[in-house]
Parts: sequence; structure tokens; C-alpha cells
Amino acid sequence: MERRLELIGEMTPAIWIHLVSAVIALVLGAFVLWRRKGDWRHKLAGRIWVGTMLVVAISSFWITEIREVRFSPIHALSVYTLVSLTLGIWALRKGKVTAQAIMAYKKSMQGLYGFGLLIAGGFTFLPFRFLGRMTFGETMPLINYMIVAIMVGIGIVVVVRSYGPISNNRIERT
Repeated sequence: MERRLELIGEMTPAIWIHLVSAVIALVLGAFVLWRRKGDWRHKLAGRIWVGTMLVVAISSFWITEIREVRFSPIHALSVYTLVSLTLGIWALRKGKVTAQAIMAYKKSMQGLYGFGLLIAGGFTFLPFRFLGRMTFGETMPLINYMIVAIMVGIGIVVVVRSYGPISNNRIERT
């Protein structure tokens, strides 16, 4: 317990903002992706989700503890996040909402949730990573490896399903 408190004490404001926003986006994203589409709840939750994802991506540029240099390869994920959010929103806002626009939006948002939150987020639980050490990484690393496997597995399913066919009865104006 003392070690976890030490680690919490090492967290910079950028890490706190990033972590809290990522947890909110993870939970809210599940709600948005697996409930009825197109109603006001979906739209409101989706807008909040996009906002939290923006905070996750932008706050990451102030997290530089991984390497001595300012940016590391993981920051490419933040650029991917910003591009995916922009393309997804643009697909719906550029004009007439067609099945093709909804498909582009769906792929962008589901892909971002699966790859950006579940897969990349899962790897943060590796026992030698900061979040991994804060959980069970230093005492019971097998639990962390199971968390990684579950999150990455679900993330792969979400990403693969996001590129599957969309049925006409699920197309709704959002």
C-alpha cells in the first residue's frame, strides 16, 4: 500500500488529467457504442466522449516521463486520436448524412475506442508500466497480464467488428 501511495505521489497533473479522462472515456464509450443510436442520450454522451478523448489526446503531450526526449513513439497514438476524431465528426458534418457518411463515422469512432482505449489502454497495465505498477504489477504480475489480455482481446473484437457490414436497420441520423 505504501508503494502505491508513493507512485500516486509521483503523478504529475498531466498524468492525473490523462488518467481520469481516459477512464471516463472508457466507461462512457461503452455506453455510447452499445446502446440505441440517434436519440438525445446517445448524442449527448457522444459529444462528451469526444470531448474527453480530446482531453486524453492533448494531455498526453505533457506526459514525457517515458523517455528523456520530449515525445516518444506513443505520442503517435495521440495524433491518431486527434485525426480519427476530426475525420469521424467531419464525416457527419460535411453535408448530407448518407449511409456512407455514417459508415465512415462508425469506423472512426469504434476503431478509436477499440484501438485507442482498449488495446493501447490495455498495454498500460503491463507490470513494468506506471499504471501496471500501481495496480498488481509489483506483487501479482499475472493479474496484470490477464487484464492486458482481456482489454486487448475486447479491443481487437471492437476494431474488427467496426469494419464489418452495417445493416440498414441500424442506420439512423445522428
